[in-house]
Amino acid sequence: MKTRVESTSNSLSAKLVRYGQEKFTGRLDLKVSTAQQWSFYLSYGRLVWASGSVHPTRRWRRQIIYHCPEVNPNRIALKKIEPGSCWDYHLMVLLARKRMINPQQTVVVIQGTVAEILFDIFQSLTLVSPEQTLIQPSNGSVSSNTIETLVKKPDNFLLNAQLGVRPSMQGILPQTWMLEVEPIINQVQQVWQQWSEMGLEDVSPDLAPVLLQKSALQQQTSVATYKNLVTLINGKRTLRDIAALLKRDLLLLTRSLHPYIKKQLIELVEVPDLIAPNFVDLPAKAGISTQKSQTQKAQTQKAQKKSDQALIACIDDHPQTCKIMKDVIQSAGYRFLGIQDSIKALPLLLKHKPDLIFLDLVMPIVNGYEMCAQIRRVSMFANTPVIILTAKDGIVDRVRARIVGATDFLSKPINNQKVVATVRKYHTTSPSKTDPVEKGKSP
Repeated sequence: MKTRVESTSNSLSAKLVRYGQEKFTGRLDLKVSTAQQWSFYLSYGRLVWASGSVHPTRRWRRQIIYHCPEVNPNRIALKKIEPGSCWDYHLMVLLARKRMINPQQTVVVIQGTVAEILFDIFQSLTLVSPEQTLIQPSNGSVSSNTIETLVKKPDNFLLNAQLGVRPSMQGILPQTWMLEVEPIINQVQQVWQQWSEMGLEDVSPDLAPVLLQKSALQQQTSVATYKNLVTLINGKRTLRDIAALLKRDLLLLTRSLHPYIKKQLIELVEVPDLIAPNFVDLPAKAGISTQKSQTQKAQTQKAQKKSDQALIACIDDHPQTCKIMKDVIQSAGYRFLGIQDSIKALPLLLKHKPDLIFLDLVMPIVNGYEMCAQIRRVSMFANTPVIILTAKDGIVDRVRARIVGATDFLSKPINNQKVVATVRKYHTTSPSKTDPVEKGKSP
């Protein structure tokens, strides 16, 4: 027998699918009796975008960092857009138009965004009290462009349709990049069912874990597990944030933490959303802003006049590694800068301004983590890809590397094909050569 919650979720799913089948174009506004609200945007029955939930900025940053590593969300400032527009979708349109992200990346970001929101909706419907029911106001008039969906008991949601509303007035992505309604709903329903079966119904992935009893936790876990937990859990990252950072399945991550949560060794707390990208009121046509000083602009123009061949740097104290990397890089048609002394690395990087940096993890005096952090503190290298070279490729190593700003990992021993593939993947995002967005202030 279906529970009341399942009936409510199925009722909502059926309504959304029906709008897809009827080729609806516009915005569907969903409200549940917990006062939470979400919106779905459709174009000829296909899902364009979705908005809502408690952490829209965290969600957008997660999706971009996970699926579009060449884009640094900290370096984006958005010119003022029309009221009512979805700033996150507006940015996706601009990034796609400027070819900073490809169609495949755009689609998976849309999928990830819609999936998170659908999950939150299913969880919210589960937590609704049986006595709570939304009723359409009896004295409300319906405008000509509004379709009111009357909700009968036992549903605890209200769905209103606004015809012709787009997520951004500046444009819309191609129809082939949009999602079919029913498949994405079925996919998220399966995830939610697994989440519920694990006893996690009341565990929101938007909560942040906090270590309560470190000594007790250390006694009940292995050295490696405890080290991972201390590294990851700082009370500022949500479960979703941590899963994205580790590139690990959210369900598996939460399930692994749940025993410690039940023992009150870890607590889940609410955290605020992050600050959205800057919105600056400029007279120019809406787009990604260029907040740069005249000096910075001159530096960029000077860099653009240099050779079209990208300059690839390798910081490694082993001469043999530098020699191998030099042969591989130059054979692929790129310029090469080898640095074996970590003390001299930063001055040489500032002098030569490489487009991509390979960085050895284990070096004397200054290790790869410290060097990466130093590089990222220089505004010139805020967006320069930094690839860690290492024979160590564990979870803790990856987490530490991402915390200090590493772009990717490349395992040793050196594989020629992987080196070239990595360069071709990341060097086009260099701010001094081909990045069409001039870097502004961090939000």
